[in-house]
Amino acid sequence: MNDPMEAFYETGSPGDRIINAMLAPSGKRIDGIYEILSKMIDRFALVSFSSSYEDLPMWAYYGSNFAGMCLEFDSAELAIGDFQGERLRPVIYARNALPSLSVADMAPERLEEAVTARITRKRIEWAHEKEWRFITGEVGPKHYLDDALRRVFLGPRVQPEHAARICEVLDRRPVEVLQGEIRGFELTFRPIKLATPLEECERVGAGRFDPAEHLYAEKEIREFLTVPFDNLHEECRRTALRPNMEELAGVDLVGGDKSAIYFWTTYKLRNGREIYHKRYFDRRLGLIADRT
Repeated sequence: MNDPMEAFYETGSPGDRIINAMLAPSGKRIDGIYEILSKMIDRFALVSFSSSYEDLPMWAYYGSNFAGMCLEFDSAELAIGDFQGERLRPVIYARNALPSLSVADMAPERLEEAVTARITRKRIEWAHEKEWRFITGEVGPKHYLDDALRRVFLGPRVQPEHAARICEVLDRRPVEVLQGEIRGFELTFRPIKLATPLEECERVGAGRFDPAEHLYAEKEIREFLTVPFDNLHEECRRTALRPNMEELAGVDLVGGDKSAIYFWTTYKLRNGREIYHKRYFDRRLGLIADRT
């Protein structure tokens, strides 16, 4: 990382001498506990995003001096792939670092938040980055649904052969590619490749949807909905069109209270891994975003 204060944290507290005295009969010291904590934190990986593609300094030092590219993701869809179960957290910009991690911070109910707060904290001078982060427990490539990537912005200094190659790779993907242009003090972008309609996209999953099989609770669902049943059928069809959709495993009402409809969907990522995801809808087929 280009910031030597990135993900900065220290360990130790004034009370460590008291704890060391308590541990003395066993031959242990608090340093050993901190060493285990540091090894755990060292295994973490950060995946960083920004709220905007228009920050010029970001193009200079992260976008190959305006010759690179910026990827725009739908964060909700991105979380369905290899980031499933992870939280996208905003970076907090401050003038001072947080206090050292102490033994009290290592309590199970406090540890995750204590560590995360330090890994998502930077000096105030970096506030223009408007950064968000996934903190993952494993280093390596992260795969996502094809339609989680919405747009690719190419810098105004991108090499023509690189732009052509990117458009070729994304030819049958639901992704728009835009080329940057400089006009005076203004950076603008024009489309050079439109997003391919879902019906024409390269498929990764089989896209299996059989109304007779997957809408087996039709009678109960009709009674629940305040919109035409055909609207639900159309939502199922749109879901099946998604490039990574493998199978619509089931559509039914939630539990005994029947307060929502769920879609239980299997997706296949480009690394071959299959993932499962549930979406919840209300009586008007409005997506319930905060339901788990």
